Amino acid sequence: MVIVEGVVAAASHALAADMRRESLQVDVATAAVLHTPPDATVYVFRFDAAVGLALAADIVAWATAVQPNPGLVGVIDGGEPADREELLAAGFDDGVAGPPSARELAARVRAVHRRVHGRGGTTPRLRFGVVTIDTVGHAMWVDGQVVPLTAIELAVARALVAAHGRAMTRAELIDAAWGGDELDIGERAVDNVVLRLRRKLPRPEVVETVRGVGFRIAPR
Repeated sequence: MVIVEGVVAAASHALAADMRRESLQVDVATAAVLHTPPDATVYVFRFDAAVGLALAADIVAWATAVQPNPGLVGVIDGGEPADREELLAAGFDDGVAGPPSARELAARVRAVHRRVHGRGGTTPRLRFGVVTIDTVGHAMWVDGQVVPLTAIELAVARALVAAHGRAMTRAELIDAAWGGDELDIGERAVDNVVLRLRRKLPRPEVVETVRGVGFRIAPR
């Protein structure tokens, strides 16, 4: 993992030293990492609550664009629970408000690592908006909350996330999710799956209807 230092660099180095005692391999970097390919599986970004979380969207955009997609954990020094919710809404995998203990942060980093990379190596992951999908582990998160889905619901969600905000027609979703011209699947089936998805999502508006076209994942 890499800790990206915030306003007080010394605090990041002290946190890194504590995390190493939790048997994690830890490096410290600056925000310049946003201009380079990732060299770690999980990045911990430190924020100062007084400065705000203005960089959160840029960080998520970077993590979405690079390969492999790294996991993102935010530490908001002096923050409140609402700050953590803002990080999750921006697309971070997890966040901690206030000074974290090394043990707590290590547990969160390991959980994000498992979520992103699974138990058997690198796991491809799709992100868009507040949605993250583990394409091998067959799991979906919205605002950091796990959403249990059936296989076909996950297939439709995956197709929408992979479209990165582009509206997909029902025919396109049938091809992507059911996968085959031999299957006699009507467009109503897509509507039913989208309806079930919305019922399960903590924020149903994440799946938008585009009149005259189909559906898309709402951008942040």
